[in-house]
Amino acid sequence: MQPMYIGQVAFTTGEVSPDVSSRFDLEQYKSALLLAENAVIRPYGAVARRQGSQFIGYAKHNDKPVRLFEFTTNKNQSFMLEFGDRYVRVWRNGVYTNVEVATPFEADIVGELNCIQSGDVMFICSGKYPIQTLSRYSDTDWRMSAYKLTEQPYDDINTDNGHTLTVSGDTITSTKDLFTSDMVGSVIQIAYYVEAVHTKSVGEVLEKKVRRNYFAGQDTEKTYNNINYNVGAFSTDTELSWKFTTHGTWEGTVKLQISNNDGQTWKDYRTYTSKNDYNVTDTGKIEAGARLKYISDIKGGSVNCDLSIMPFTQYGIVEIKSVTDAKSAKVNVLNGIKEGEPSYQWKLGSWNRGRGYPKLCTFYQDRFVVAATDSKPNFIWFSRTGDYPNFGVEKAGGTITDDSAITLPVINRKMYEIRHLVPANDLIVLTSGNEWIVDGSKTITPTNCYLKTQTQRGALKCEPQFIGNRCVFVQERGGTVRDMGYSYESDNYTGQDLTLFVKTLVKGHVAVTSAYAQDPDSIIYYVRDDGQLNCLTYIPEQKVYGWSHFVTNGKYRYVESVAEGEQDTIYFVVDRVINNKNVKCIERSIPLYTEDNSDVFLDCYVKVANSIKTDYINAPHLVGQMVDIVVDGQQMPSRVVPPTGVIKLDGKANVITVGLPYTTKIKIPSVEQQINDGTLQCRLVTITRVALRLYRSYGGSVGRTFEDADDLIMKPKSLFTGDTAIVLPKIATSVNTNTEICIKHSKPFPFNLLAVTREVEIGGGFPNVHGM
Repeated sequence: MQPMYIGQVAFTTGEVSPDVSSRFDLEQYKSALLLAENAVIRPYGAVARRQGSQFIGYAKHNDKPVRLFEFTTNKNQSFMLEFGDRYVRVWRNGVYTNVEVATPFEADIVGELNCIQSGDVMFICSGKYPIQTLSRYSDTDWRMSAYKLTEQPYDDINTDNGHTLTVSGDTITSTKDLFTSDMVGSVIQIAYYVEAVHTKSVGEVLEKKVRRNYFAGQDTEKTYNNINYNVGAFSTDTELSWKFTTHGTWEGTVKLQISNNDGQTWKDYRTYTSKNDYNVTDTGKIEAGARLKYISDIKGGSVNCDLSIMPFTQYGIVEIKSVTDAKSAKVNVLNGIKEGEPSYQWKLGSWNRGRGYPKLCTFYQDRFVVAATDSKPNFIWFSRTGDYPNFGVEKAGGTITDDSAITLPVINRKMYEIRHLVPANDLIVLTSGNEWIVDGSKTITPTNCYLKTQTQRGALKCEPQFIGNRCVFVQERGGTVRDMGYSYESDNYTGQDLTLFVKTLVKGHVAVTSAYAQDPDSIIYYVRDDGQLNCLTYIPEQKVYGWSHFVTNGKYRYVESVAEGEQDTIYFVVDRVINNKNVKCIERSIPLYTEDNSDVFLDCYVKVANSIKTDYINAPHLVGQMVDIVVDGQQMPSRVVPPTGVIKLDGKANVITVGLPYTTKIKIPSVEQQINDGTLQCRLVTITRVALRLYRSYGGSVGRTFEDADDLIMKPKSLFTGDTAIVLPKIATSVNTNTEICIKHSKPFPFNLLAVTREVEIGGGFPNVHGM
């Protein structure tokens, strides 16, 4: 039979598990790989050798965890932040800026930090400490501080009438055990009933102003006493009702005046006139904190004035500064306490050292949103609209205002912990057991804030990524990566298992952290708990879900994507053993471009590029390691870096690169072709030749296995584009059922595989059946 030529022109499915390696009935089989190690899946179908990583420095501590975060300014200047044991260091464009700021975060919680940026301020939630902010005042001036809240959220009001609190001076006492040392720094809101406030005048002259009255000669202008009551800025009653009446027979003018700055200035509020024929009965409302008074200018007769403030509730707030015992504590009075008066209407602040602080934060519909404390793992708190530090509730006319803060519990049959908040058109809420949304079709208010359950999967703590209009997250159990997005057909959020065909990459392991690089290949990076890096090329509109993975001479620990200019740069924290010492390297990988020769295919590399030639390079971070060396684009023999860290060359060069080698392995599944008498599956076949279509590549070897792969023949000192074929050696077992092809590449040069074609000869039917 004449040989057949069977090609594979795309690899966008990426790696698949052995479980599905024979599912040639699947559409994804046509673009699948059995292995893509140290490779990336390109969006248009190619599979390429991954880019190397540049050594830029060590973490501050080699024996403690490190976490990376991106910080982008409004001038498109990006920084990479290194959070470690009670510190944060600032890096920019791969260079440490020598800026270090102290933080409260110990090493054991840096991996739990959750951040959101607004302008030049990063908000940081840890669960253990109050919300912190990292503010950038300049490139060299960064400051960490506790986020100062103007009002905190509170728990439900006390319902035990026999449990009262009384404040006297700086001491608060409780009729029952209440206070613990963990409450230091927390706040308590206490409500007091305030009876109506009245003031009356009976004609007493407080001051006299003499003026000329052309009709009656000389008269006296009288200014009467005034009500001057400040209800306090922390009252939830934003409007207080007042009533004003006059009595008597009088001619002249009476005015109500209002002050909104504690009586410093006054302006006319209402004006009333009478010519011995009118008395005032008027009502209205003023905002909390305002002051009212009345004055009169009487030409004749006598007038009596009554001004009243209707009954209202005054809310006082105290902050605990120390605890004496279970029934007594020292406090700072923040507002509105009625000295010595007991009250059973009190609320404890929702956040403190004992109850925990928020673990998550984001912004949504111009509100600062936080969630999940130790005591309330299923609660979400929304700040007031446009007033991020204010989690207070206000009322107008007895009704809670639309811009008031909101407390929203996620009610489950099981108390699932909220793991992530993802702002989109809706606010996506991922918990440890299911997925919800806060409906964003209308502006959320205290009376219009609804949770809707979507799916029942559960999310791991590994960060989700929001790409386009879809949320990609790691499932709580099994390590499965899923996406979810709104479906018009079902009017619900739905998604798919993105690891369905590649369970071997996730089974038995946990994703620790993730990052997304949009440019140039739209790749999500997942650091696995064993130090492997899994990569997903994700372009859902083109149905591209291509998996690969990275390994290195060490273990990946964290990954972050930082927008630098027109590109997304990937930063890694890598644990390595160098010169018999454990070190924590910070490394940087720029995007993989194939149009020039700037790409580097070595790990932990250093590079010098000078207009004046030199014959050495410093690599002290690689002492004792076998390294590859590239000099002006040509590979030199590998060497062990000496104790001095200086590698001397045989000649001088302009560009010298030194780093750790790594091997790219690509395995292409068996061919499938429908023929006259059926299928090629399980048939005796032989692969005689293989043709590769390459783009700007140099090096590589091809074989039936990685062990027997033969090198591709290429011209030195140039990258090859085009088709190249290799004849596979004839061996005794060359006629079998396996038509897989293995490609290996270990040189510090690019390798971009666009397509592969196999020359296949059919040798007959089934092989001998074992046991017959």
